[in-house]
Amino acid sequence: MAAIKRLLAQPAILLVGLLSLVGFQANAAAVGSNGVEHDYSQMSKRQTPSFTPIEGIKNKVVERRSITTLQSTYPDIFNMFVLAWRNIQLRRENLDTSYYQVAGIHGYPHIPWQYPASATKNPGLGYCTHGSALFLTWHRPYVSLMEKLIHDEAVAIAKNFTGAAATRYQPAADNVRQPYWDWASKGTEAKIPSVLQQPSITVTKPGSGGAPTTTSIPNPLYAYRFLNPQPADSPLGATTTRSSNVGSVDFGARYRQGTYTSFAASNSYNQYQSQAEGIHGGVHVDVGGDMTFIDQSAFDPVFWLHHCNVDRLAAMYQASHPGKYVTPENRSPTFALASGGTDDINTPLYPFRRATSVEWKSDQLKTAESIFALGYSYPEVPQGRSQADLKTFTTGRINALYGPNTRVASFQGARSGAAALPEARREWSINVLATPSDFVGSHIIRFFLGTSTDQIAQANIFRDTNNQAVGGKDLNITVPITSTLVDEGVSLQPEQAVPSLKDLRWTVEKVEKSGSNTIVPASNFPSLKIAVNSAIVNNNANQLPEVTNVLTHVTPTAGKTGGLQPNDPAPVGNKAPANLDSSVAPPAASGASN
Repeated sequence: MAAIKRLLAQPAILLVGLLSLVGFQANAAAVGSNGVEHDYSQMSKRQTPSFTPIEGIKNKVVERRSITTLQSTYPDIFNMFVLAWRNIQLRRENLDTSYYQVAGIHGYPHIPWQYPASATKNPGLGYCTHGSALFLTWHRPYVSLMEKLIHDEAVAIAKNFTGAAATRYQPAADNVRQPYWDWASKGTEAKIPSVLQQPSITVTKPGSGGAPTTTSIPNPLYAYRFLNPQPADSPLGATTTRSSNVGSVDFGARYRQGTYTSFAASNSYNQYQSQAEGIHGGVHVDVGGDMTFIDQSAFDPVFWLHHCNVDRLAAMYQASHPGKYVTPENRSPTFALASGGTDDINTPLYPFRRATSVEWKSDQLKTAESIFALGYSYPEVPQGRSQADLKTFTTGRINALYGPNTRVASFQGARSGAAALPEARREWSINVLATPSDFVGSHIIRFFLGTSTDQIAQANIFRDTNNQAVGGKDLNITVPITSTLVDEGVSLQPEQAVPSLKDLRWTVEKVEKSGSNTIVPASNFPSLKIAVNSAIVNNNANQLPEVTNVLTHVTPTAGKTGGLQPNDPAPVGNKAPANLDSSVAPPAASGASN
């Protein structure tokens, strides 16, 4: 019945799908719209498997690399990755291992994946775990599933090369792994890589007699082009889309500080996971288009590079914080998990099963070393080191990649020279707290100073459009503003920084599927609390960042709708408990409102 339901979601392929269910087998080779030959015979045999076991790539551990490094330094592996992903995207959309069906696990079309319909708990949701303690561990086997499909397809394609081309491309195919996009980078990946914005791409594929042939194909990194017309109630179009200005967004400037402080030594796993999910949601909304909506996001190819990076950062946390892992939290319901109760280390990660047919659990993914069993590593989490050595190595990489600029004058006790990180600096941020049920769909909160129309920061809230995924934890989003203060020449000490923020104001926008956002009054969100926080972050090149002396400053938000008021309790947030800063008297309650 599950297979029939998936076919009904794609009426244009109902006939061929039903035929394959009763044993009909199409021609062994079919040619995609780009001229790449694809063997569908084996896929027809796997039309109705009992389940697809997720065990990773077992032959060896290979490093997952950034997309820019893969393209520039490992062009043959990159070539095989692109060819394979294009073929995966050309698989008939009724196949369980097609791009359409695997992407659909995350949200739309809200149908079972290799489970009976009777196992469904919330039919309006996807399987993905958001606002949940399981967020990071659930996405690990999910990305691994897509990676294995791409790897196996690359190996199958490479077998069609002959002679010197076979010697060149077959080993490359075996080394195909899912690349990531490091959006918090200080380098070129701080902006969306150019290869993700090219509608077409040049590849080398097997030609006549297995000889290499160079051709141009639709770029599978740019968009997913749906093979069949979507049902009338589908939120999807003929192809996935992104924001028209995504190329101008400086993701690194927006997310680097938060990424760095999320690794704070004091952070529990659940605290890290909550901060990481908030940052991840911000990237979703900034990419725009289908990535803005939970139901649709996995259809955009950038989703997989984005979540590979989220997994990489999670592995870096695990390596630098050994012994910390999922602890129980209130459940956030999903397609397969009923409302109520708690999520913990033994909650099944539906619909992902091991070869034993038992569902994956967070307990099996609680260490950095768990990624090696799935066939991959990261440059910052290499295989073959002791736990202590790995912790030291990964900590050093966290500081080098995401630590603050050592040469700015805004640090207290900054050391001379470029080799070591400065000891400490007060870091500033805007904290957005809210109950999830207040926000139906994704929203953007933009922050300004005074009457200026120049935005100083923005908080992105990544939410379901149907508001069924209630429960779990409250929204808690941290938006760094230290660089804004430094750029304006403002001292980072509270006595100078707080007065400069007294005219802080904000607007709330609902992100619409049409691409035009709607301004919504802040008063529409009764649980919304916006606070300005600062904390001393101690830095050392060989240690994790330490967050101390956390303060919440009332002056910038008092008397403003949605802002923290003088009599409100200080938000605890995800760091240390905060104390309200009384060093500066708050303005009268008649201050500016939003």
